[in-house]
Amino acid sequence: MQLLGFVVAVLAASSLAASNDSDDIQRKLDSDLQWGTYRPNLYFGTRPRLPSSLLSGLIWFGLDNQRNWQNIRHSCELGDNLLEYGYSRHNGRDFGEQLMVDQDQGVEIKSEFIKVPGERGGSWAVRFSGRTLEENVQGVSLAYYFGLEGNGTMALDVSKRMAKITGETPDLGPFRIRIVPAKHNQSPPLHPALQKTKGIPEAVKIAGIAMDVPKKNVWRARDLFQEKLIKHAQQQANAILKNTDGKGPLTGSVLFQLENEGEDSSNSNLFFAQMMVHGEFAFDVIYECEDTSAAIKSGDIGALASNRRKEFDIQFDAVFGLREKGFDEEEVEIAQKALSSLIGGIGYFYGSSLVSDEPKPEYGDIDETSEPRLSNPYSLFAGTPSRPFFPRGFLWDEGFQLLLLNRWDADLSMDVLRSWYHTMDKNGWMAREQILGEEARSKVPKEFQIQYPNFANPPTLLFAVQALVDRLEAVSTAGMVDQLAQVYSTQGRHNSATEQTLTREYMQDLLQYSSRQLEFFMRTQAGEPLPGSLEHGYRWRGRTVDHTLTSGIDDYPRARPPSTRELHVDLFSWVTYMLSVDTELAAFARNGLELNQTREQQLELHLQLLDELHWNSERNMYCDVTVQPRDGYDELEDEGESEESVFVCHKGYVSLFPMLLGLVPPESPKLGHILDMIEDPDELWSEFGIRSLSTQDEFYGKGEDYWRGPIWININYLVLSSLHKHYMSDGPHQEQANRIYNKLRQNLVRNILDQFRQTRFFWEQYNPHDGHGQGTHPFTGWTSLVVLIMAEKY
Repeated sequence: MQLLGFVVAVLAASSLAASNDSDDIQRKLDSDLQWGTYRPNLYFGTRPRLPSSLLSGLIWFGLDNQRNWQNIRHSCELGDNLLEYGYSRHNGRDFGEQLMVDQDQGVEIKSEFIKVPGERGGSWAVRFSGRTLEENVQGVSLAYYFGLEGNGTMALDVSKRMAKITGETPDLGPFRIRIVPAKHNQSPPLHPALQKTKGIPEAVKIAGIAMDVPKKNVWRARDLFQEKLIKHAQQQANAILKNTDGKGPLTGSVLFQLENEGEDSSNSNLFFAQMMVHGEFAFDVIYECEDTSAAIKSGDIGALASNRRKEFDIQFDAVFGLREKGFDEEEVEIAQKALSSLIGGIGYFYGSSLVSDEPKPEYGDIDETSEPRLSNPYSLFAGTPSRPFFPRGFLWDEGFQLLLLNRWDADLSMDVLRSWYHTMDKNGWMAREQILGEEARSKVPKEFQIQYPNFANPPTLLFAVQALVDRLEAVSTAGMVDQLAQVYSTQGRHNSATEQTLTREYMQDLLQYSSRQLEFFMRTQAGEPLPGSLEHGYRWRGRTVDHTLTSGIDDYPRARPPSTRELHVDLFSWVTYMLSVDTELAAFARNGLELNQTREQQLELHLQLLDELHWNSERNMYCDVTVQPRDGYDELEDEGESEESVFVCHKGYVSLFPMLLGLVPPESPKLGHILDMIEDPDELWSEFGIRSLSTQDEFYGKGEDYWRGPIWININYLVLSSLHKHYMSDGPHQEQANRIYNKLRQNLVRNILDQFRQTRFFWEQYNPHDGHGQGTHPFTGWTSLVVLIMAEKY
């Protein structure tokens, strides 16, 4: 605590200057991060971190099959069956590259995104290059679009060499856009039977289309483009059949080549540039702000991308040191893809959420809640677990994602954390799933869209807060101020602003959010006292017979039938962990001494109650608890309670939570029983990772089988992290903890990398019998924690 007090003193001494500069620092950070690949639901798309602003995106389809227009590529979809896509390098700031291999549409596309700093977010460019695959005869239609959701003006000008868009918005100011096809691009070959046919349009390098659409429909650019294609193709087909006496042939390259349209319009807000290509191709998209110092030339893109690529590799080696750990070049590249795909999944979302003003009724109660309402619009800057299947913010997932992002770029990580905390209401509630706007809702079934104010979710954002506290506590007294300036930018790569705002005022802000969320949990998730007891635990709201979605581990077996008298050991563990983080935060914050003392008392009580309420000494494990009628109880003859508490024991992830969150003392005999359970191949151990449920459990592999056996990387990471931090160098179980740690780490890394080699994807979960990837893919949320596992950074 002496070191802690010294850190606080140093922070206090510098807080005045830092607070004066903090607004300027945040504005610079906002400018640096304003533009990005913040539409992760698309194969490629950009937008600024501004509401109702300028969107852009890539569209393509193959021309061999006339029905390919029905499967235009735009948003990431599992049904598209791409052989590969995802970022191989992405630094989260000014560079990102990815490869998209679409065998069904016969094309391979590489994107290289770069940014140049300047006023109003600066300028950016993306170079697309690729080739049509050998089996593709007619080529591919490529299109890039810009759409304005808010106020502003845009105008289109198309020449033989490029398409130009000039525009201005209140937020972005004046801007210029160029879409430039490469000189070597070849048009699709014209079928010999059509070479002398009248009315066949001349092949062009680029065509431009301008539309005036309702602002709320700009995100539907793919559908609007598709409608234009169909109408044009029908007209072309009729003309060809008429001029060939019905013989045709009707080839895709002729049917779907659009003509310039709308160049004279002053009211258009959606612009497409189409290019029909065959063989090797390339084109550049260049957005320039009015700041001439941020101008970008096509000839500069390659050199800028090359330099950023080298910088990324240097920083990756410095941060994670995987080669020093013995990993080879291919394994390092896979780890780079895991990190980059996580970063490429970060998005900016803006819109209204569908919320209920009333709590969701308990299981078995009649649902008489009023109709949900749309909230006031708000924004969120967040990671996404899976670009095709979960392209939105999830509270449970985000804390795990921030663990890796925080190691790479703490400013970026803290900006995500701030954005999440800004969604918290005055009661401490945050929606567990952020479904903002019509575009986000279009991907979610209606029954899952409503967010209820009594539903909690694991408070994993505290992982990022805990990392901040840990780093501050680790700073030595020598050169304190200089070292604090490196707390969040070990490589100095981004002129980090975060460490300059680590004042007591900022810690106070974090503490307020943390305490408000803790009080929300303690108030809304409290359980009822068990028979014969005055003490209570905690119960997840939102239970059904087979699911507790709010817990994050959806179908993990619980008490059957559900009861309002049950208590959940994982939730009790989370609340206890929240108390421990709050205790440490209070020590840093201004006027936090009194709260620190209160939290320490609450923490001590919770650690005691955790064992009293949830440890089953007969089964030697932590269990949920429920209440049932006493067998043979006769209310006329028997005294005492008519009900009794019983343990609900299912060996698996739930029973591990006290250990996962470091709540079990290293010297405790309970730890030995937990480690035995983990290491037993008849229970949780597999050669591919720790199973979510014991093979001996009656529900193992049954029903939905989501959290009833499959291997999840987030929980396996917590096992490794807890062993590494708490149990490998202290207590009587060190040898066993070390043995489990080393073998589990080896198994996880081997299998995740093997599955990536075989499939080119990271997966939501892994099969406990043969290790194959399953669930949705690519899943680059918490599965990307494999990078930290490889680096042994917890």
